[in-house]
Amino acid sequence: MRRWIVGLALALMPLQAWAAGYGIYEWSARGNALGGAMVARDADPSAVAYNPAAITDLPGDQFQLGFTAVAPSATMDVHQEGLESMDFADHVWPLPTMYYTRQLSDNYWFGMGMFSRVGLGTDYDDADTWAGRYSCSYAAIKSVSFTPNLAMKFSEAFSLAVGVDMTYLDFGYNTTIDPTRVRNPATRDTDILQEISADGWGYGMNLSARYRPFDWLALGVLWRSEIQLSVDGDVDFTRKGLVPPSAVGLKDTGVSGTEPIPESVTLGVMVKPVDRLSLEFDAVWTKWSAYKTLVIEYDDPLFGFLDEARATKNWSNTWRFQFGAEYALTDDLDLRAGYVYDQSPVNDDYEDFAVPCTDRQIVTLGAGWTFQDAWTVDVSYGYLWMKDRDYEARPEDGIVDLTREDAHAHMAGLSLTYRF
Repeated sequence: MRRWIVGLALALMPLQAWAAGYGIYEWSARGNALGGAMVARDADPSAVAYNPAAITDLPGDQFQLGFTAVAPSATMDVHQEGLESMDFADHVWPLPTMYYTRQLSDNYWFGMGMFSRVGLGTDYDDADTWAGRYSCSYAAIKSVSFTPNLAMKFSEAFSLAVGVDMTYLDFGYNTTIDPTRVRNPATRDTDILQEISADGWGYGMNLSARYRPFDWLALGVLWRSEIQLSVDGDVDFTRKGLVPPSAVGLKDTGVSGTEPIPESVTLGVMVKPVDRLSLEFDAVWTKWSAYKTLVIEYDDPLFGFLDEARATKNWSNTWRFQFGAEYALTDDLDLRAGYVYDQSPVNDDYEDFAVPCTDRQIVTLGAGWTFQDAWTVDVSYGYLWMKDRDYEARPEDGIVDLTREDAHAHMAGLSLTYRF
């Protein structure tokens, strides 16, 4: 049963979420519409992701099911004469979510969430002619996190929660190898495609608190531990030019490696200047410096002597700032808007084509409608854009001189909540 649930979740997980680094924050339609500013706000079941301590707001049993569809676009404008520019492949990627909360007593609540904390999918239109294929032609992180939490209500104003993060990750990475090390993107004569596929589990924990001393003021905090995901899998080599892999000592074999989900802390304050309007500002600190090096270890050495591939990352810690406003137009209809500024962790000295990101901004809108007392439908729309990025040529790393232009994405979300 657990394997079936994981398989279903991964089938729907994103390949291109346009995250800062490879973090994902699109965990519900309501949260999306509010720019993710949910750590201190009045809860719905998606608080299991945003701040589990807030589920003490929720009476009885509540269930929420939802998804966010992401449609990204960008162009890699190659400056070298004779080489084609390349667009990202056209896709619409779904980000599914599922939450359940249950009030156990006057002082204890249980919450369970299924969502994605990390995800990535860099997919170029034509991997065979892409000038940056010696750096990366395809990179994918598909993940699903299961997070059981116990929330404790110490007073009408103060709640705490503790939980476990269990994350399954599926990792894919394609790059082109040139045994001659010339790496001339204008020819494919010596190209050999390397396709890595691996998966594994990692475990961590989270702690959260919410303090609401007045109806018009609330404070929230959420800490998530670092998770080191160990993955194992296989690498396949495919002839793309004149040279067969076996002729240069390349054969299909097993691989292993690690990938971090970084530690993070979210702090937020919510105020209600008037009864029907709530405003929240959050700051999210993420310890991306945990991602120092990508190391892939081979069971059988490449070319007879190379037992690992190593790429320096040295990412930087980042801040994400998010603001959300919610207005109760009627007792049953809420209107929402939000804004996000998200710093990129990528080190300019080691930038590559696997995670081609820069600082990003998002503007969001949405609404929520409650009907028959037991049901709520939430919808959201977000527009994301990133600054253009110039890449300076580093032939030894497969980086060519180009500019990533017009990187943007449309994001639409839908959630349905039922109260038992």
